Amino acid sequence: MPHRGVNAADAMMIAQVAIAAYRQQLVPEAVIPARATALYDCRARTSGELAALLDRVRACFEAGALATGAELALETVGNDYADLRQDPDIGRAYRDAARALGREVAPTDPNLRGGSTDMGNVSHLVPTIHPMIGYDCGDAVMHHPDFTRYGTTGAADRAVLDGGLAMAWTAITLATDPAHRARLLARLAERSAV
Repeated sequence: MPHRGVNAADAMMIAQVAIAAYRQQLVPEAVIPARATALYDCRARTSGELAALLDRVRACFEAGALATGAELALETVGNDYADLRQDPDIGRAYRDAARALGREVAPTDPNLRGGSTDMGNVSHLVPTIHPMIGYDCGDAVMHHPDFTRYGTTGAADRAVLDGGLAMAWTAITLATDPAHRARLLARLAERSAV
């Protein structure tokens, strides 16, 4: 829901431009900062697109340093998250388990975009799903402070229990069904060969 978000990078840019415009009215003793730091996150649909994006963002910082004569030091914090590759067969097994609990789950979309998670890295190594389970949260948007108050309700507790149980039933299905097990082991072998 990008239309309901707040762009922190834009806020920082506008603040910097506003300070630069105000500088002509500062008293002579006002100090121009000799050091500035920023923390930027970049998100893209695939690992390849992320690499290209990082190159462009790095060039933006380099251009700023070049234009102003400033020194630039870039540091990578953490690891990149790969795109999420969900396994449709595992997704169907999860959906069946959730339905047995009275929950309706949307079909697994192999092109699902959205959030950042290291589960994408895992999904490049082994067949994976990253299912979601819902509960009533009014008009609150995920990760917004208003969302947290709904996380203490009985419906939220039920969602956690149902989600865990549906995952357990999915694992049992995959482990006990010879066709599922053979397919998953074959896919694992294919990915390991790459």
